[in-house]
Amino acid sequence: AVVSTQSTGPVSMGQGQEIHARRLLTQSMSQGGWVLLQNCHLGLNFMDELLQTITEPTGPVHETFRLWITTECHPHFPINLLQIGLKYTNEPPQGVKAGIKRTYNGVTQDQLDITNMPQWKPMLYTVAILHTVVQERRKFGPLGWNIPYEFNQADL
Repeated sequence: AVVSTQSTGPVSMGQGQEIHARRLLTQSMSQGGWVLLQNCHLGLNFMDELLQTITEPTGPVHETFRLWITTECHPHFPINLLQIGLKYTNEPPQGVKAGIKRTYNGVTQDQLDITNMPQWKPMLYTVAILHTVVQERRKFGPLGWNIPYEFNQADL
């Protein structure tokens, strides 16, 4: 595998972050680098401008320029922007065993050894079980839950 030394600039969209996104896009398109626009469903007003910026650039585009965007499903997200790119999805694993494995694969040895308290590892296991059960429960929808909530790896 080749290790990339490209600079990556992340911007979490929403609340006026369009200014930072424009600046980073302009810089990376001309000088090279990767741009990560996160939570694009929160910056829908900027998405049409983004589409025009990358499909009709005003100058030459550096060969190492790459644009990554993350978004949640949204009915008003521009379909054209999705159609011109590669799409990846991150689906939770199916089954309790696979869910616990995925959770534990994200835990480092340093996180396990962070404390000598005897309750730490059983508590971590309990949270992993709870998280996995909640993830599995999502497929049943709001049935039995008061308020639907999208649990994911960040909730751990």
